[in-house]
Amino acid sequence: MKNQWRIILGLVLTLLIVLFAVMNNMDVPINFGFSQLTAPLVIIIIGSAFLGAIVIALVATSTIWQQRKKIKKLKKQLGELEQSLDQKVADKRQELEREYNNKLAAFKTSDEPTTEDQTEEKDEPKDSSQS
Repeated sequence: MKNQWRIILGLVLTLLIVLFAVMNNMDVPINFGFSQLTAPLVIIIIGSAFLGAIVIALVATSTIWQQRKKIKKLKKQLGELEQSLDQKVADKRQELEREYNNKLAAFKTSDEPTTEDQTEEKDEPKDSSQS
């Protein structure tokens, strides 16, 4: 919808320029500094509008080209950063898993009675009546 309004506005402005040029149909001198030329005003107005449109198109095209180039560069940079972040997350996850497994193993070994403790418990009968 936005582009349709631009096209309609462009056509209306073009029509206004053409009508203005046709109403001003007389010969006028054009001075280029080193040369002088006489031409109908309608040609001068339409030619000037056409040259202005070309200049605007060139400026807009170069701006769009620069923006696309920058977007491409930023997307590449974003991809590299995402890859780096994924690698860092994977490394940190592995580190935390190792720490967890080490702590778990240490906890299990401190919780389990050793074989010496088990044999001492078997050899010493507990007599509750001797107290």
